[in-house]
Amino acid sequence: MKITSIAFTLALVAAVAAPVMAGEQKVTVYAKNFAFTPGTITLKVHQRAKLTFAGTQGTHGITIPEIGLSKVIVIGSKPTSVEVTPQRTGNFIARCAVYCGVGHGNMLLKVNVIK
Repeated sequence: MKITSIAFTLALVAAVAAPVMAGEQKVTVYAKNFAFTPGTITLKVHQRAKLTFAGTQGTHGITIPEIGLSKVIVIGSKPTSVEVTPQRTGNFIARCAVYCGVGHGNMLLKVNVIK
């Protein structure tokens, strides 16, 4: 009886967790001197997203507190992944957080969080 109960509980947990994992967004953002590619990303509110940042030129950084990414992520040649779950909708602008030269002030990433 205990084995059946444990098996049922595990099956129930797997059934509940599967849709959350299947719905995870995955977005890769590349950074080079003075540009993020893509320049705009779209995430869904209350849906977990795995963001991967990779540098193709220079060293950069990013922080997007509006979606829960409050610490600066340093972007170098080795990809760095973080998971976020945006809690509110809106259009947000993230800027490069590590000075990268004369075009640094124009290095923006637009983040749209939708329902």
